[in-house]
Amino acid sequence: MSSAIWLRPALAAQILDHARADAPREACGLLIGRGRAVELVVPARNAADDATRFFRLDERDLVRGVFDAERRGLELIGFYHSHPDGVAMPSPTDIAQSYYPDAIHVIAGLRSAAPLAAWRLRYGEAERITLHVADQPPVAPDAVGGRSVRLAVVIAALLALALTIAASLALLPPAPKIPVP
Repeated sequence: MSSAIWLRPALAAQILDHARADAPREACGLLIGRGRAVELVVPARNAADDATRFFRLDERDLVRGVFDAERRGLELIGFYHSHPDGVAMPSPTDIAQSYYPDAIHVIAGLRSAAPLAAWRLRYGEAERITLHVADQPPVAPDAVGGRSVRLAVVIAALLALALTIAASLALLPPAPKIPVP
């Protein structure tokens, strides 16, 4: 199931600024919002033993971030972390240590042409997710005619069925006369 995540440019810049500031250590944090719209980027401490090669969100920062999100009526959408000397793709370790199968992971690859990418990491696999960085949310296909096209197809199919039935009835021979006693 592919989907999109929406990130305002200021929030994308916040992730990249955090990644650059923490380099050569991997930066990490939480993505907080509603649905697939990120409303807050919450930096967290990297508690990994070797933070130059791995990341592990500090548990206290994670709990504090989730409780703060719930208090604001928001939810944990996912996480972000950086690859200071790499690209915006999940490493085998990222995939193996992903414990939130419904979370979106935004990776900041400081050596990437496109420095941010979004992924769903679950059950040992990585699925690329559309990352929409813009001031306005992405337009859903239904909003630009998808729903009306489906409705038109259904109406056309019903009309074709009705015409087929009408033509079939018109082509039937007249009913035989029933003798009246």
